[in-house]
Amino acid sequence: MHPVMAEPARGIRTPACIAVPVALAAALRGVHLGLLAASDPLFAVPVVDSLFHAKEALRILESGWLLPGSAAFYKGPLYSYLLAVLIGLFGPLGGVVAGRVLSAVCGVLAVWLVARTALRLGGPAAAWAAGLALALNGTAIFYDAVALPVSLTALLLLLAGERLSAARDGDEGVRVRSLALAGALLGLVALTRADGLIAALAAAGWAAWEARRRTWDAPGAARAAALVLVPALAVVLPASARNAFVARDPVLISWNGGINLFMGNDPGFDQASGNWNPDLAWMRLYDAPAELGLRRGADHQRFFVRQALAAAAADPATALRLLGRKALLWCSGYEIANNQRFEDATRHSPLLAALLVQGRRLALPFGLLAPAIGAGLVLLGRRRAAEAAPWLVLAAAWAATPVLFFNTARFRLPAVVLLLAPAAVGWAGLPRAWRAGERRRIGVAAGLALLLAIVASVTIPAATQLPPSEELNLADHAAEAGRADEALAWRRRATERDPRDVMARIRLADTLRVQGACEEALEHYVRVEAREDAAAEWRIAATRSSGRCLAALGRYDEAAAAYRQALDADPDRPLTAGRPDFHLRGVPPLAACRIRLELADALRRGGQPVAAAAELSAVVADCGEADRLAGRAQAGLRALAGAAGPDGTTGSAPPGDAPADEAGERPR
Repeated sequence: MHPVMAEPARGIRTPACIAVPVALAAALRGVHLGLLAASDPLFAVPVVDSLFHAKEALRILESGWLLPGSAAFYKGPLYSYLLAVLIGLFGPLGGVVAGRVLSAVCGVLAVWLVARTALRLGGPAAAWAAGLALALNGTAIFYDAVALPVSLTALLLLLAGERLSAARDGDEGVRVRSLALAGALLGLVALTRADGLIAALAAAGWAAWEARRRTWDAPGAARAAALVLVPALAVVLPASARNAFVARDPVLISWNGGINLFMGNDPGFDQASGNWNPDLAWMRLYDAPAELGLRRGADHQRFFVRQALAAAAADPATALRLLGRKALLWCSGYEIANNQRFEDATRHSPLLAALLVQGRRLALPFGLLAPAIGAGLVLLGRRRAAEAAPWLVLAAAWAATPVLFFNTARFRLPAVVLLLAPAAVGWAGLPRAWRAGERRRIGVAAGLALLLAIVASVTIPAATQLPPSEELNLADHAAEAGRADEALAWRRRATERDPRDVMARIRLADTLRVQGACEEALEHYVRVEAREDAAAEWRIAATRSSGRCLAALGRYDEAAAAYRQALDADPDRPLTAGRPDFHLRGVPPLAACRIRLELADALRRGGQPVAAAAELSAVVADCGEADRLAGRAQAGLRALAGAAGPDGTTGSAPPGDAPADEAGERPR
């Protein structure tokens, strides 16, 4: 071959320190997907958040891209629209599978970007370390095979970091274009998760700081920040306009942040649960603003932001303690699942089981990555830290989100991915630091690594509320398809697999009750009520549902006693071992009023109209601000006084006031 012709080929050849990690990542993710496809019954079935996005995608395809007649976006809409494209191309089942494949592609591209960044900043050794660390990361492999926007988010953040770095090193023209593109990429992140705006603000702050410290001559600080923020907001604008003009709701992107902020900073929140708290707690909170007439998403979000701020102001010591605990939990080796149990995925994939280990004292991969990343960042040194600043700033901004709200593995992972290249660069510079006699910095790195290893181990929880088991998810899928007997069978299996799973037992009991098997349902409710270690709202839900069963069996006096027991537990201000669980401030006792409506109906059917009227009057007095509840109570009083509607009854159970199995679980 002519030497002149050979040179370009050598110039475009991918170095082994990039090619090998990328090839390994592709192979591992492909094998894992194949194993899931062969044995996971939920492989083509979306669950929890994946199900939310799949339903949104179907609504987009059915009603149009602007979703006329629908409310403002509850979650970031970008992934729902991507899934709509995939479902439109491949059908409902094929679209979900394509979503998994898209995640895998994003994950492989992330490995390429991480290795490429590490090579540029620290050389081949850093590229090998960073690329292999991500390629072999069991948590990343798990999320690179699910129909969720985790891998997409990490990829967009990496691309934004790469563009910010290009702005630092390029001429003015490159700088302007790079800052604007970084802002647009962060706008896409915000459309995936609204807290991406925090990353955009952090990037804008970094750009202004670099301009102020004369890293470049132009643009100036204000223009540099605007070059990031304006494109970010321009990308977000279509979602804002759709919410404002189509849904008539002034929501910037989505409105699920308020309730998550409140719950994530409440003493009753199981910080290791990934937001799997009692169904009744979630519904009690989620429904409260609408009961008080606040039916827009913006009002719902504002209500809970104010509740969260009021709680922090009333007890700042507890608020700070919770933030500190969440910061420690962010460093835990434990991976918090909140859509699918990791143990279910590892059961179907031996490959994942080898790379994602959740032991009682050691959890991998983060149990090793946490100390390695911490030490690597210390070893970076000032000059290389400045070069890696775009990724460090974005990682810090993204890591702040789970500390402000609540931790889960999928919320933490993008920050971890962003930190891999800078940390690997630090480790690659260790021999040079040793030769230069930088013993103090090396000692600090070793000390921090030891501290993080200890924190990663001791913060692994002994027990926590896990997401729904595979059996419960299969039951929900069967129920949605109208296969009631199959749903019941799966819920039985869930309870048999883990007899101590309170969620599984109470959902089984609810299913039995709805199907008329109240005698058997009562046995399960009694077992939940006896669980002193369970959160108070699980026990209150069991007691209330026992009342419903007893009323259905015609045992009205016993039903009334059960309802009164639930009221005695103060369902609006429950306590678990003295701990307050999700207490709303300045809000009528809405949960108690719902129970009183059911109690009044049981008393009426049991031949006690005077006692029934007293309960209905209490609802009118206590919940006058809640028009729907007060209206139902007033209708009941008129019925008792002989002025009822044509049917002459108040109904056996207030419509729209059923538990999750009847009314449909609210989006989390």
